[in-house]
Amino acid sequence: MTGTMTEKHHILLTGASGGIGAATAAALAGPGTRLTLVARNPERLRDLADRLAPRCRDVVTIATDLGAAESAAKVIDEATSAHGGVDVLVNCAGVNDFGRFTLAEPERIETLIVTNLLAPIQLCRAALPGMMARGRGRIVNVGSVMGGVGFAGFGVYCASKFGLRGFSEALRRELGGSGISVAYVAPRYTRTALNTAAMDRMARDVRMNTDAPEAAARVIAAAVTGVKSEHTIGAMERLLVRVNGLLPGVVDRSLATLNRRILDHADDAGGIVERRA
Repeated sequence: MTGTMTEKHHILLTGASGGIGAATAAALAGPGTRLTLVARNPERLRDLADRLAPRCRDVVTIATDLGAAESAAKVIDEATSAHGGVDVLVNCAGVNDFGRFTLAEPERIETLIVTNLLAPIQLCRAALPGMMARGRGRIVNVGSVMGGVGFAGFGVYCASKFGLRGFSEALRRELGGSGISVAYVAPRYTRTALNTAAMDRMARDVRMNTDAPEAAARVIAAAVTGVKSEHTIGAMERLLVRVNGLLPGVVDRSLATLNRRILDHADDAGGIVERRA
């Protein structure tokens, strides 16, 4: 999906009621789009649809838990029935977790993997037959800088985002020449109301580069119509990801002090939060 949207493309966005998700929905809304917004909270979805109505009348909301069995197929079926085939799938839903891995509860670990990795994979699998039949489509998977660099206190979150990045890369190569393209967007720490207080204190203390949700949304929206396969937000973050891939030992040493400071805050962490970094 390259260039400007001259026809009414059907975009399905998950995690639409979260900070980045809502900002992304606003960035995508316009007379040239048909939006399907997916999240768990029906009231927040309706409020979002109402706010977008002056700019985009073709908005459908689907309230569901993407971690539930068969939910991906049901979402694609319902979206297709309402708006026709899905032209663009934006997997933005996710949960975060901050704390020492040794204290992580099994249920919390499973929630992160299911929501951040399994759900996007299943949605891609459900959306691809329609895209392949039409010979066109765009998939945008929203990950994190932590999908390219592992940080203390975010072990399972990093695992889920490393997995999503690898899946996106493999799927992009598998679909080469099919007319369907895959992009991976990696935001850095983003200021939303869904971050825990411990996470915000940590980000301030270590002077982490942070963005407003609208900044991440602009990059995601650009990925929908662009041709790049990977978008990492922040020049320093892009460099860190590259160096980590080539010389991980160097990054181990350079982040040693930072990771100790992060773990000091992890002891005060407060559990799972919805979409954000």
